[in-house]
Amino acid sequence: MIAYLVAAVLWLAQGTPLATDPGGTVTGTLRSLNGAPAAGVRVAALARPEELRDLAAASALAGLGETDAAGKYRLENIPPGRYYIIAGRVDTPTFYPGTVQASEGTLVSVSSGMTLSGIDFVLNNVSAGRAAPSTGLASWIVPIQTRIEGGGKIPLFSGGHFPMLRFTRATGEIIDVALNVPNITLNLPLAQNATGTPFNEFRISVKDLPDGYELRSLNFGAVDLRSNSMLLPATNFNTALPVTTAVSAVLAAPSETPASGVKITGRIRGGSRRSIYISGKPGSVFEDGTFEFLGVPPGVHIIVSRDNPQGEHAEGAAIVVGAQSMSNVNLEEISEMPSATESAVSLSIANRPPGTRLPLHAIRGRIVDTDTHLPLNAGRVVVNGNYASAVPLDTDGGFEISRLLPGKYTVEVFAFGIGTVSRTVVLEDQDADLDLSLN
Repeated sequence: MIAYLVAAVLWLAQGTPLATDPGGTVTGTLRSLNGAPAAGVRVAALARPEELRDLAAASALAGLGETDAAGKYRLENIPPGRYYIIAGRVDTPTFYPGTVQASEGTLVSVSSGMTLSGIDFVLNNVSAGRAAPSTGLASWIVPIQTRIEGGGKIPLFSGGHFPMLRFTRATGEIIDVALNVPNITLNLPLAQNATGTPFNEFRISVKDLPDGYELRSLNFGAVDLRSNSMLLPATNFNTALPVTTAVSAVLAAPSETPASGVKITGRIRGGSRRSIYISGKPGSVFEDGTFEFLGVPPGVHIIVSRDNPQGEHAEGAAIVVGAQSMSNVNLEEISEMPSATESAVSLSIANRPPGTRLPLHAIRGRIVDTDTHLPLNAGRVVVNGNYASAVPLDTDGGFEISRLLPGKYTVEVFAFGIGTVSRTVVLEDQDADLDLSLN
């Protein structure tokens, strides 16, 4: 215990008081569309306003930095909160994980004293360079209409991919948007570049269309975009100019063919542009927030949503599948995902009737000094390396991580100034209790 107190004093002496809330750190790598490091690009953390519509006027930047020659960046002293990580031009930035549409950007949670690493993304070409001069940019607001031939739901995730509409400017700049967005805002300079390449000319395509889907038509008014470009009207106004003609995409959905196994359907809460997996295999998510899995074999299966846009919590469920299809499977918020959802813990169906939903579990523990058995209460607990969601130790050296699916978890307990102890926990039918000690 004396060693612990000495370490705490040294910690204070080094200028890191235990009682204060130091800022967090975000690190990652920025690359250009061709995969090369994006060097010398400004990167910042942008605090999310209360309303997304107020984002254009937001100016609360934290941890402003710049990428090095390898495209790496480090944003430090960020106050705790939720942020968009943005890169490039301040007037048309790229939002992590690589979109120029703020509504599709992913919020990251920054905690006191934590380092959130691996925030890697690709800089959209439209964000390259510095902000436009005072003459400004003209913005074209282009309507988008996507529908399924004969009716049906638009897929936003399927086969492990997010299908999207790609707008490729004649200069080579690329902007991607989800299939269900109602419009896209295209910022165009008031003048052409030195080579004379028009900035208001775009090629439109559909990328990562799910297997079995077909693109029946893609038009801009009477213009067939499968063989022609979209040419936006010229303007002298430094303002947003609505475009009355819409980009219209018509898709044909595949017919549902019988497959071995059963069909599982349900709904994701919150935003619908998320991925969905069952025991490691991707399913489909549609614009209305419903999801679908086909050909699911009998057994105990773990469903997880790995992508959590706009700061939403991860979601999941553990279900018992039999010979009958299951519908209306609603996902629950989970605090962390198992470290190996592809090979989730092998649970027996015995005594579990098909259709059963397994409860969520918790990992609890307490850490003490090996010699004195007194609690070590200055520290934090990290599960599966997610430092952004670290849990502090309580005054008795205890901790609890709740709302966990069955599966494997790595628990790291950091006692400030003392050391770290790590345990692997496999949750099956009950909660886990850990008794830990450090010398």
